[in-house]
Amino acid sequence: MKFVNLEALKVINLDAISIWKMLVLGFILVLTWQTFNIQVLNREIYQAETKSMVTHTKNIYAERGQIMDRNGVVFAENLRDTGKSEDYSRIFLQGKLASQIVGKVNRSGEGSLGVERMFDSRLRGNEGFRVSIQDARKREIYGRSENVAEAEPGKNLVLTIDRNMQELVEKELKDGVSRYIAKSASAVVVDPYTGEILAMASYPTFDPNSKNQGVGSMAKNDIVAMAYEPGSTFKLITAAAALESGAVDTNQVFPNEGRCWTWNPKSAPICDTHVYGDMNMPEAMVQSSNVVFAKIATEVGAKNLYITAKHFGLGEKTSEYFYGEESGALKDHVTLASNSGSDLKSMGFGHSVLVTPIQMVMAYAAIANGGKLMKPMLVKEWRDSKGKLVEKNEPTELRRVVSEKTSSMIRAMLSRVVNNGTAKQVMSKKIPDVVFGGKTGTAEKYNPETRKYDREHQVASFIGLAPVENARYVCLVLVDDPQTAQHHGGNTAGPIFRRIMEGIYYHPELSPASHSLELVSAKSKCNDDYVGMLATAAKSLAASKGCNVKFEGEGLRVVSERRDVNDSVGVTLILENMDGGKMPNLKGLSLKDALEIAGNFRMNVEYTGKGRVVAQSPKADEVLRKGQVCKLTLKERS
Repeated sequence: MKFVNLEALKVINLDAISIWKMLVLGFILVLTWQTFNIQVLNREIYQAETKSMVTHTKNIYAERGQIMDRNGVVFAENLRDTGKSEDYSRIFLQGKLASQIVGKVNRSGEGSLGVERMFDSRLRGNEGFRVSIQDARKREIYGRSENVAEAEPGKNLVLTIDRNMQELVEKELKDGVSRYIAKSASAVVVDPYTGEILAMASYPTFDPNSKNQGVGSMAKNDIVAMAYEPGSTFKLITAAAALESGAVDTNQVFPNEGRCWTWNPKSAPICDTHVYGDMNMPEAMVQSSNVVFAKIATEVGAKNLYITAKHFGLGEKTSEYFYGEESGALKDHVTLASNSGSDLKSMGFGHSVLVTPIQMVMAYAAIANGGKLMKPMLVKEWRDSKGKLVEKNEPTELRRVVSEKTSSMIRAMLSRVVNNGTAKQVMSKKIPDVVFGGKTGTAEKYNPETRKYDREHQVASFIGLAPVENARYVCLVLVDDPQTAQHHGGNTAGPIFRRIMEGIYYHPELSPASHSLELVSAKSKCNDDYVGMLATAAKSLAASKGCNVKFEGEGLRVVSERRDVNDSVGVTLILENMDGGKMPNLKGLSLKDALEIAGNFRMNVEYTGKGRVVAQSPKADEVLRKGQVCKLTLKERS
């Protein structure tokens, strides 16, 4: 029988308990020390480490708004590079098209040019804010994370630009620079009644998608950023000042000064390209006489001319929303009157003043709409990310600059410029029923080194109304430094204007006409101008081309022509003897043909109605008097 030593067991148990007590006590002491170390000695360090391990904050990307044309065609939007919302690129879906208007963004996604820059805050939207709770491995604990502030997407910008018209304009500018060996070319098309800009471009241009292409001067939108001396297109302002002030009327005749007018022995003479003889204001507009318009400016006076130019918006920016817009330079009336009125006289025909193309096209738009200066519109509306309308811009009339009567009289002059004057190349055979009006301009560039105007370097321009009455479009075309032999505005900018308008009227989505406009196809046998030719020469030319012609009237010379829509009959040529002393018969003619014939007699024309001439005064074969006004009544065919 064995016996257990109870005392020994008690000793062993006591030792084990003591060891456990010591271990527990030591563990408690370590925890107490670590707690003291964390909460007292190194409290701030451990607080920061704990917070960074558990809580993480980040911004929530706000989607940048789209930029689109008036019909919803997208110019610019965002493209995700990865699955992460913050990784994106701005992509310009139309490439170079309208790039000077749209602009581009920098590497940080901020607008750097164009409307991307001007409206950056509205396009960018507002970023959100998220608090993320993470475990030790930095994995987000979604149940405990939350968005403190949601991201607000940027607004979508809808421009007044029409993508199809913009493409058409840019093509014609590119072709024009090549054709006329020019430094650059620019154009803008506006709605004269609303001020909406339908197309606006300069060439050369740039690709906003390119990461390597240097932008430089190609980013410059010359329509708003180029200040230049307008030359003869400014004569519209001078005429408006004369008519509104009553200083000069359309019947006042200015005596012939020869080719040049030496008005002051100490000043350079003012010259025309030809000797025109005695002229009134309308005839001086048709022939673009610098001499006569210098005289008109003198009679208007420095103060009236300055006030009128200022009233038309010259010398100041047209909008706060055009990136890089210049204001031009308009001399005050005191400066204009100094030096014996030298600056006043030269300003009368478009020198001694700096303008921008946007200022000039809006001035012509005022004449087109009856005398109201409109604010140019580039932004049509804003929409939210879901397409809901947020803000719609309405046309803004700034002020009335001339009366209805004055604007009508000036439009009649502009019509004669195209039909009988310096802009004959603007007349279109493709759309003969659309009567254009406008004014050419050719201004020599001022050389600051020689302190003289340089005849070898010029700015050629044309500003036109299409049509001249109840205009749908007003279009300015500017060609910078053309180097071809025929470098004047009527030979360079004018034909570009014509091709732009033909493109618009032929375009299936742009044409304002309600009928087919294919009156003369490019391959037509009858695509020749017979007006002014002798009947025998016209008959010979038509036979050589295989064109069917028939003659109406009696006379030796073709005074107008009428074309068959389907080209089956060909061309009807109206004959008449051009007796400079008797009134020709204009009945049955289109307005364009009637104006052309009247121009041969140097008559001012007033007309009412639309369509073809049904009545005229003076009557056919009536003896004409000098300065007599021709009045026409037009009526559309039933």
